[in-house]
Amino acid sequence: MVGEAIQNLQQQLLYAGNYKSQIQENSTELIKVFKKSFFPTFEVEDLLKFVSEHIVSKHILSILIEKERQEEVLNDSIYNAFEELTSKSIDNELIQRSYQSISENITHLLVEQNNKEALFTTLMGREEGEPLPNYFLGMFRSLMKKHLNNSGTNAQYLYPSFTLPPFLDIEAKSNTIVCYDLLAYYWSAVIIPASTRSFGNSLCFVNIKPQGQKHLDFIESDSNLNKLINLNRDPVQIVFGTIQQMSLGNRTAHKDWVNKVKKTFRNDSYRNPVSYWFLWAKERLGNNGILVIRGDHSLAAAPEYKNWRKTVSNICQRVYIQAQQYSSQVVYCFIFSKEEEKEGVFYAPSYLEDFAHVHEDSDDWITLSSDEYKNFLCLISDKEKSIFNQSLPTLNLKNRSWHTDFNKKQLIDKVNLYYKNQQQKETLGLDKKTVVTDTNLSRIYVKPFLKKWAYVSNRDTDNWDTLQHHGFQIENPTFALSMHKDLGLEVTPSNQALLSTYYSRNQFSTILPLNIYKEDHSYSSNISDWALDRFKQYYVSRLPKVELNNSVGSIQELLVSEIKIIERYTNRLPVLHKFTKQLSDLAEDKENNLEDVTKLLHQLTQKMHQLFRGSTEKKVMMQEINKSSKKIINTIGELEKGKIENETKVKALSKENIFYYCFAILNHPLYQNDFEKELKALPPRIPLLNDFWTWSKMGKEIFLSGTTSIDVIHFTFNEITEESEDTDININNTQKISGLTDEQKTGEWDKQKVFQLILQEYRERKPLNKDLQKYYKSEIAIINRLDLLKSIQLQAQYYLKVKNTLPDQLFENSGQKFRLKRRN
Repeated sequence: MVGEAIQNLQQQLLYAGNYKSQIQENSTELIKVFKKSFFPTFEVEDLLKFVSEHIVSKHILSILIEKERQEEVLNDSIYNAFEELTSKSIDNELIQRSYQSISENITHLLVEQNNKEALFTTLMGREEGEPLPNYFLGMFRSLMKKHLNNSGTNAQYLYPSFTLPPFLDIEAKSNTIVCYDLLAYYWSAVIIPASTRSFGNSLCFVNIKPQGQKHLDFIESDSNLNKLINLNRDPVQIVFGTIQQMSLGNRTAHKDWVNKVKKTFRNDSYRNPVSYWFLWAKERLGNNGILVIRGDHSLAAAPEYKNWRKTVSNICQRVYIQAQQYSSQVVYCFIFSKEEEKEGVFYAPSYLEDFAHVHEDSDDWITLSSDEYKNFLCLISDKEKSIFNQSLPTLNLKNRSWHTDFNKKQLIDKVNLYYKNQQQKETLGLDKKTVVTDTNLSRIYVKPFLKKWAYVSNRDTDNWDTLQHHGFQIENPTFALSMHKDLGLEVTPSNQALLSTYYSRNQFSTILPLNIYKEDHSYSSNISDWALDRFKQYYVSRLPKVELNNSVGSIQELLVSEIKIIERYTNRLPVLHKFTKQLSDLAEDKENNLEDVTKLLHQLTQKMHQLFRGSTEKKVMMQEINKSSKKIINTIGELEKGKIENETKVKALSKENIFYYCFAILNHPLYQNDFEKELKALPPRIPLLNDFWTWSKMGKEIFLSGTTSIDVIHFTFNEITEESEDTDININNTQKISGLTDEQKTGEWDKQKVFQLILQEYRERKPLNKDLQKYYKSEIAIINRLDLLKSIQLQAQYYLKVKNTLPDQLFENSGQKFRLKRRN
């Protein structure tokens, strides 16, 4: 309950109202504190989670803990800091709504468990255990206050397992405290302990590190760790906060360990601190331990760590990776165990979802097994989280003959005549002044790729609401799905509402628009926030890691080596050496700006050419300095280019592009064929393929080919003559279409050719109603002929575009090639 309440509140702060900007404006200093002392990537989104935790935990405390026991919290400086931020940034109405929801849930829970302290313990995710030593409580409180009050000056790193996911408790088989939320833990375990608790067999970084040391030496004996290992038969957990805190200090002092890492990870050119700590933990814990680390997605997904992941998978029995929702943080759990029944790598997108096995052939740790259809993202459902929020119904018009027509002017005449007749009969209670104009009409699909003009009265509430949700006269990208018990999945594009005649009785309809409109034409995306978050978690982490924050630290090693080369030539030339010295000074501090480096290099080379242009004696010097300068400048340029490319791709991870990505997947013949059985019985599920950007681009091109863009029409509308060819298609007794090739007739919908469905709509039957008979013509009017040809052209180019644009394979993998097995 706590986790869900925090998540719901966090979503409201992120996406509703102006809360995010208000909190950012009022928390500049607090964000700086967390960036400096908690983790460098801390942003306002992470602070929103803390604020959500603060509000939810405050509600639970106020309901379950007596006022006299809350005094220490109310006087606590951290509590007051968040209270001040909340009062400045969030209106009381939102806080009261969250309080009401939590209060109702707790009231229900108290019916079953009439013990407030026990319920408080349960809600905070804690279990009964051994008493915590007093020194640890004091140490933790001290660390927390140093972080938040002193901007991290001289503060140790926090013990971060307050956010450890529940699987750690299951794996450890101990009484380890598992608590999802930082502030919730701070209050429940430190400020107001309902009862003393134990960390069981979990040891944190600050426990292992000898007092006063900034870095942990790789010593062979450690009293804290040895004591814990000797006392526990169950696996021992070693928990690090973030990768940033896993500094090795002076690596030259650990030559033996450097050699061990080089030998074990010899194929890994991007060595990182985790390699050292991983081997250290494996050696100390043997086959009975757990190593937990918090970091970003790079270890799990970045291409440069591909070889590292393979090595770790071979050493470690099991690896669990759990992403944190609405955050870039990931928890890595490496299990060293003798058990073999759960071997492999397992991934969960958040602590609210189950772990799924990562495919053995995958190059990363977040690609789920491609043949596990149930692990794909659900397209639309009211029973689980899905990509689309809602599906819209078709329009079911009772008087289609009166209220639809290919000709707009003729439809207006028909509807006004219909109303005139009804006024005379006094059946609808109409005002005599009721007149329908073209502003009351909208275009709707009656069959795939074929639109008619339609009139929907606002008295027809259900159809009117559906039409308004589609956007009335606005073009709203939509795709129509049909799940047929015999044919499986069929997909067509549309951009306006659909009439019930679009589907036959044998088809199960699902209509998914990109946006849901209101009557005032404002709209919200029909793609869920959950889906956007899942796509970002998956794809952003797979982008090549670009070490560029416009600082020297990103290329420090290269910079130092190239400056030394330049220095050899400028040592005896003071006029040039002053630039070299400034470059050396810049290279010493990782925080210096790369723009300053580029500027100095340009000044150096410019001065050199002024002094020695044409000099044969300095030719070698000039070549080497130019070479080193260009190498540095080009590297900076490549990093900047990579950063821009990444930023462009991240920006392209939008709800609109997710819509087109899904459309491309659903149209792929292999997807429809391999999952034919599932698609007949279940809502479609969407896999996350390697290149989102390419697939979304293809999806958009295919969609537009069937809705808006018209290529040259290669066939014609003619009168039937004695010289008619066999390839001509007769519309009626006097008219035909010529030039339609077999390739342009391939599209099918509900066991029929799409072009024939279009023609059937134009083959009107003579109506029985005498008033309607005057609008009937056996031949297609000149004004409607162009629309007919356009509709046939749209379906032709759409199906050709699907065939020619989508790749032959659906799943791509650089390892062993595999293809989904067809279900029997």
